[in-house]
Amino acid sequence: MGLELFIPCFLDQCAPQVASAVAGLLARLGVAGHYPAGQTCCGQFAWTAGDPATARRLMRHFLRVFAGAGTILCPSASCTYMVRHCYPQLAEGRREERAVAALAARVRELSEWLYAWGPLPWTPQFTGSLVLHQSCKARQLGVLDGAREVLSQVQGLELLTISPYYTCCGFGGTFALQHPELSREIGEAYLSAVSATGASGLVSLDYSCLFHLQGLGATPARNLKFYHLAEILTWPEIRSET
Repeated sequence: MGLELFIPCFLDQCAPQVASAVAGLLARLGVAGHYPAGQTCCGQFAWTAGDPATARRLMRHFLRVFAGAGTILCPSASCTYMVRHCYPQLAEGRREERAVAALAARVRELSEWLYAWGPLPWTPQFTGSLVLHQSCKARQLGVLDGAREVLSQVQGLELLTISPYYTCCGFGGTFALQHPELSREIGEAYLSAVSATGASGLVSLDYSCLFHLQGLGATPARNLKFYHLAEILTWPEIRSET
């Protein structure tokens, strides 16, 4: 059975370098991945905005596009969570419920897939210290321990932690649009905690969180850098991060 790539819409439109990094990972592993061109959005934004009808329509499109039998690999914990845990709430009728259950069982978030793969056949290199962002959906999926194991293979990388008190970046999808001031306050507090560790930046399984934090943290005062897991694992050369 083959492997199908599900690249979330926000990566396709705003961070194609992450999708390229995922493709680079697969190439280094000798895994052939297929990108179904008809894919769009998983429906997460519609779901969190309280529009189940639109989310259901997007779910049904997703079912058609990924109608095969192989693994569906997704470099986003939040989109993986949407398919696994929210699609069953959207399904109507026994037939659709069975189809959704079968689909959800095939979806793998990138770090958990890599953890199951085992040791990488190369030694990634990245000189610097980063905080692993414990995004809400990554915690709910239970994939963070595996992500730490995968990142432990990166030579020169020091992973730092912040207090579990800072459990959200303040993005929350539509939450940032509905409550912009509160969202900013949460994000500012989070980034202050990151800076206090002395880390040079963040590494995340969810680039959607990084979009939000980049808008707050890419300042001369903080000088933080933001990376997706796939970017760290395919880092082209050893670089000093300050």
